[in-house]
Amino acid sequence: MLIFCWNYGDILKTFIATFFLLFVIPGYHAIARQDRMTDSLLTSFQTAKEDSVKAGILFLLSDHWADTDSARAVDYAKRSFRYTKDGSFQRGKAFFYLAGAYFSYDRKLCQQAYLEADKILSHFTSREALQYRSRAWHNYGIMEQLNDNNKGFVDILLTKAIPFAKAAGDEERVAWNYMDVGGVFMNYKNYNKAGWYYDKAIAILLSSKNTDKPVLAECYISKAKIWLWQELPDSANQPLNQAFDILQTAGDSSYLPLYYQVRGKYHTLKEQWNAALEALEKGYAIAALTHREYDGLSIQYELYEVYKRLKKFDKAKQSLELVYSQYDKYPIAQNKRMFLYELAETETALGNYRAGYKRMQEYARLSDSVFTQNTGKEIADLEAKYRLAENEKKLLALQHRNELQQLLLYFGAVVLALLIAFFIYVYRQRKKREAQRLFAINQEQEIEITRAQLEGEERERKRLARELHDGLGGMLAGVKLNLSAVSHGAPATQQIELQKVTGLLDDSVQELRRIAKNMMPEALLRSGLSRALEGLCHSIGTSAMRVDYEFLNIPENIRHQEKVDIYRIVQELLANAVKHSGASDIFLQCSGMNDRFYITLEDNGKGMPGPEHIKEGLGLANIRSRVSFMHGKMEISSQQGGGTVINIEINVTKSKEL
Repeated sequence: MLIFCWNYGDILKTFIATFFLLFVIPGYHAIARQDRMTDSLLTSFQTAKEDSVKAGILFLLSDHWADTDSARAVDYAKRSFRYTKDGSFQRGKAFFYLAGAYFSYDRKLCQQAYLEADKILSHFTSREALQYRSRAWHNYGIMEQLNDNNKGFVDILLTKAIPFAKAAGDEERVAWNYMDVGGVFMNYKNYNKAGWYYDKAIAILLSSKNTDKPVLAECYISKAKIWLWQELPDSANQPLNQAFDILQTAGDSSYLPLYYQVRGKYHTLKEQWNAALEALEKGYAIAALTHREYDGLSIQYELYEVYKRLKKFDKAKQSLELVYSQYDKYPIAQNKRMFLYELAETETALGNYRAGYKRMQEYARLSDSVFTQNTGKEIADLEAKYRLAENEKKLLALQHRNELQQLLLYFGAVVLALLIAFFIYVYRQRKKREAQRLFAINQEQEIEITRAQLEGEERERKRLARELHDGLGGMLAGVKLNLSAVSHGAPATQQIELQKVTGLLDDSVQELRRIAKNMMPEALLRSGLSRALEGLCHSIGTSAMRVDYEFLNIPENIRHQEKVDIYRIVQELLANAVKHSGASDIFLQCSGMNDRFYITLEDNGKGMPGPEHIKEGLGLANIRSRVSFMHGKMEISSQQGGGTVINIEINVTKSKEL
């Protein structure tokens, strides 16, 4: 059996050679083809007769050179204006391609051109016009992101770029934009929202059958990043494998640096150091060969992270300084702050306290007031370490030991105080929650007791009403019939007396019926709440006491028990007014609105004493009990000699029948 031993350098050299054969040599042919393409387009331009055709050829040339020769791209874009009319669709496209030519080196002119393109294209509603507007706003948002305005970038994507792409039916562009939104949220460590947008992008691409396109691979790589940034490498492995399968099928090398960067992060979290270095070096080699400078810098930063964790601070410093030296090409302030902070930490780890102190000062100057406050202690610590190193020979070992002991005592006291404060806070919060829980239990018990009392009262009323009507009422009716039969054969003097007795029996039967009706109003069952309340007002009114009423939007689609409770509240209010107010006029108003029911009773009676002298009787207590049970409130306004106004508001939502 033969055993082949490969060292790391051999593997990397072999990989680079293979990649060179597969991608770089074809790339040289592609460059030659680009030159031929330019010549071919210029030949077509010379022979073209229509202005629209000439403008279209210049658009292609400008877009072709935008990434590699901005000056040439700008020249082609400006020449296209000669063949387009003001306000025309072609003029809008001319501004779009001019903005693309400015993209790499003049942000202000780039954004102005994109806005002018959108202004002109807004007058057109074709699918192509909507696609160009979506692209214009997307690229304008990228300029905002490069100006440290991530919030503006996300707002533009969600309110401009994505809606226009949807209106154009361009599913792939919608997915691209969702992926960019997810990238911003991931930068701010909002992984839930980032994952939600990445999943939307993946779902769109899968549903539109774009399963073999590199954009789907980038989505899977971004999904893997979310898991890795949360230090969950096992969950990241599957999307990374899915991305690699797509890239192999598509044969697109432009995404390989990003893939190997994230794969290196995966191995780093798994503490597979050799595999991590191998993946990152592969990615860096591909980025260099394909001139993807930004990807190369990102991979160098990942190499810095690996070397730092391996405590190889000299190599970590080399990678980080390479990244920082190229900052001006990708000037995002947050990145610069991070690089300065990491450089300060690395210099400190190497014992270069002066250099570390200087880096931390740069970091503090760049940061805003919040960053300055958070880093002030770290700057002070670095300054102290630097001075300690400078004066180390002048200090005695005993003094150093005493200072360290004092520091430990101070630190221990602070930690102890924080622990005590934490336990006190936890204890108080626990007591507070327990008190709230007991209050809720007591309140629920009171509601249950009230419910049971009211239901018991209502059952007893029904029983008494039924017994009075069926039992005593029937007996009185029988007595009346017997007396009537006796009176026919009796002498005239006895008939007069019997007629008086019969009249008294009639009055008794009527009173019995009134009592039974009040106990269980039949109108409430037969005709509903509104008719029952009308009947109640008519029965209370007399020649000496007028009862006026007004009913608005009385709900009939609530439970019967709620109707009974409302009826009892109004009945008790009217009874109290009749017994105690001495009023000649009573006005009752009832109305319903949404999930609330309102009751107002006014009288012109003698009123009530001040609140401190009011002693509520059984009637008012019953009313308050029912109002509280129905989650309502009651207000009483009264003055002696000035009448009384009672306002009640109750909730009927929780008891509605569906």
